[in-house]
Amino acid sequence: MAKTTLSISRPCRIVSTGQYLPAPVSSESIEEKHGLPEGWSMKYSGVNVRHQVTHETLAVMGSQAAQQALDAASLTLDDIDVLITGGSGFDQIIPCQAALTLSAMKGGDQAHCDAFHVNTTCLSFVTAFALAADKLQLPDVKRVLVVAAEVASKGIGPENWETLTLFGDGAAAVILEETDLPHCGLVAHMHKTYTEGTQAAQIPGGGIAKWIEDHAFDPALHHFHMDGRELLRLALKYLPAHITEFFARAGTSWSEVDWTLPHQASKTGMGMIPKLAQVHPHRVINILEHTGNCIAASIPMALHELVSKGRLQPGETAFLTGTSAGFAIGSLLYQHA
Repeated sequence: MAKTTLSISRPCRIVSTGQYLPAPVSSESIEEKHGLPEGWSMKYSGVNVRHQVTHETLAVMGSQAAQQALDAASLTLDDIDVLITGGSGFDQIIPCQAALTLSAMKGGDQAHCDAFHVNTTCLSFVTAFALAADKLQLPDVKRVLVVAAEVASKGIGPENWETLTLFGDGAAAVILEETDLPHCGLVAHMHKTYTEGTQAAQIPGGGIAKWIEDHAFDPALHHFHMDGRELLRLALKYLPAHITEFFARAGTSWSEVDWTLPHQASKTGMGMIPKLAQVHPHRVINILEHTGNCIAASIPMALHELVSKGRLQPGETAFLTGTSAGFAIGSLLYQHA
């Protein structure tokens, strides 16, 4: 059956991608260190290896991933008009992470491009991708560099085995450029937040409401807390309608999508996607076992896996989708050329 001809809402084209991963940490070493039963991580979190920083900052990881993307496209920072960083973490509260990442890049001390940060937690890269596509509709913007870097290991405590073994650190980057190619670009983007889930995934401390001067370090305040059952309930409640509305907007169906790049949220979630989408598992990019859940960096890391290995072919579509703290659901459909 012939595929549906899609209508492009914002022309743009993926030029290249990059990735940076710090030192690998095996599940065996975590289980031994924290007294977990042998094999617990693979059984319950589905993660065999994740990566954790030893000395790296978000700016260092993000700049390394960005440089790899630039090198892959034979470009320099001078060729970039806009830098967008995305993620839940930050090296400093002020200035914004985009400025810090830009300053860490080769030539960053001489760069004067537009640079800003977005935080929709796990969906930050999807939001940044959509904003990059928006920017590329402006006459003076030719290329946008999007970078997502996350350090989960700093905010994960040993109290919850699920989060302890699930999350990893990493960074990924993508360069988008303007294009006149037909049928290439962003087809649709949709993001909705359901605030009944604001407390289902959170780090309560460290901000203005519980400022560090007034609240000494306390795992209950400063470690990440996740109510997996509540998040699953919210996903089951809102995801079906979200998917129906999104693909109605996109003018196609999930089963017609060539590649699905989900947020690597959990072993359970990743296992459900091929059945929900009615697609072959090989068409769902699953990197969870070898990277863990890297928050906002997971989706661009999956995109790097697809693009860097030449698997995303002209005419094919990539569906980026996931959930995030808040509680939010976001999706984006891109067609390549």
